[in-house]
Amino acid sequence: MLKDINLIKNERCDKQQNVINFVSFVMHMGIVAKQSIYNSIASYLGIIIGAINTIILFPNIFTPDQFGLTRVLGSAAILLAMISSLGVPNIALKFFPFFRDKKQQHNGFLFVMILIPFIGYIIVTIIYFFFKENIISYYSEGSSLFRSYFNYIAILAIYMVYFSLLDAYLRVLFKTVLYAFLENVVLRILWMILIILYYFKYLNFDQFIFYYVNVYVILLAVEIFYIIITKEFFVKPNFKLFNNNMVKKMVIYGAFVIFGASSTLVSGTIDILMVGALLGDGLANVAFYTIALYIAIVIMIPYESINRIAATVVSEAWKNNDDEKIKKIYKQTSNNLMLIGTLLFLGIWLNSDSIFKILPESYAEAKYVLLFICIAKLYDVSTGINATIIQFSSFFKLMLYFNGLFILLLVSTNLLLIPEYGIEGAAIATLVSVIVVNTIRLITLRVKLGVFPFVKKSSYILIVGGLTYLVVYFIPIFNWFVIDVVVRSSIIVLLYVPAMYFLNVSEEFNSLIDKTLVVIKLKK
Repeated sequence: MLKDINLIKNERCDKQQNVINFVSFVMHMGIVAKQSIYNSIASYLGIIIGAINTIILFPNIFTPDQFGLTRVLGSAAILLAMISSLGVPNIALKFFPFFRDKKQQHNGFLFVMILIPFIGYIIVTIIYFFFKENIISYYSEGSSLFRSYFNYIAILAIYMVYFSLLDAYLRVLFKTVLYAFLENVVLRILWMILIILYYFKYLNFDQFIFYYVNVYVILLAVEIFYIIITKEFFVKPNFKLFNNNMVKKMVIYGAFVIFGASSTLVSGTIDILMVGALLGDGLANVAFYTIALYIAIVIMIPYESINRIAATVVSEAWKNNDDEKIKKIYKQTSNNLMLIGTLLFLGIWLNSDSIFKILPESYAEAKYVLLFICIAKLYDVSTGINATIIQFSSFFKLMLYFNGLFILLLVSTNLLLIPEYGIEGAAIATLVSVIVVNTIRLITLRVKLGVFPFVKKSSYILIVGGLTYLVVYFIPIFNWFVIDVVVRSSIIVLLYVPAMYFLNVSEEFNSLIDKTLVVIKLKK
């Protein structure tokens, strides 16, 4: 009798726990969906502003060398910041759940987050300036401007270290929208203002570069102010939970994931730096490459928006050993991102001729760079958040090998292909590296978790996408590029979207369409 009663109690507890788990999952997915939408809005608004800057203003107001310089400074600063951070932003995403306790001021976690990268920055910057002449020598022949503005890289890097660090802190607090808004909208509006001031000769180029770099101070100030007003700015030292075992785990983890989970940032950074160093008139070629890279990045926006919040959810799921939640998020993100990514790919490539008509004629040599990078980005998003899942798993050490392989592949293929094929060689190098490493990640998760993101309906996306491409490709070109873009884009949407809807490729996509139809009164 007592045994039966205990069984009933256990069943009740199991049911209650299942309910709790279900509610937790729904809440997390609600956070993912809601903040992903806000992040996407900020990202796409930023893309519009950024497109005006990158595709219209920069190429038509600055020389290719000047435009290329802004990209090289940014890329070099990103690389310096990534190394200086010593993996702390990724450590925060992984370990903050163990320190989370607002009453205890999160046990001093923010103080340590701020301190460690500062030490890293000092060490890395000293090494960086020690090799200053060696670095400049790679650019001096075809990129003389680089020497004049070299010191700005270290200044920009410290801003980027703490901008991304505070973003990581906000992300673990499930506050992901501010960074997206600041980076994608505010920063680009401020840059636009500077470009306009330069155009009307209120600023010379030296002044432009000074403000172009130091505008990050405003963004950092806003982040700090926001953390203060949300009562999360806890910088009082507290090392109680930082015992030897915890510190050891954090150090090992940081060392293995120092470059994070994103191949997008690493590939764009290395490509730009190597194009500038290996080609004659390097900064000009960087400008051409940048245009294609910027346009192709549009495909990554849904991924970045989803991953920003999904990373925190995945980290919590690994902490709770919730494999089923991880598998579900993996499949959902892969399917939805492949669907959206294919639509964006079609829109970009089928309108590429019209896009390049906006630019000075010299930029047209970047057309096939755009194609190769777009294919790379499409494959990257289609494989879902595989890198993020591995990064927060118990087998996170594999990230070091994957990132190491990716960097090795990227550098070696760039060295091989850039001298032979120019900027197209850099794009092919990115494509090869992305395909190889993402395929290995797919296989890893198949072996470790027994999950594969692609399903039968994934093939429907490719088939419909291919048929849509063939139809639109053979439409005659209209003389006025605006009409051409409108007509092609409309036909792409009319062919692709209804097909995806009626084939029921994605429940989330269909739900979004249904809600839209209700809003515009086409469905009850």
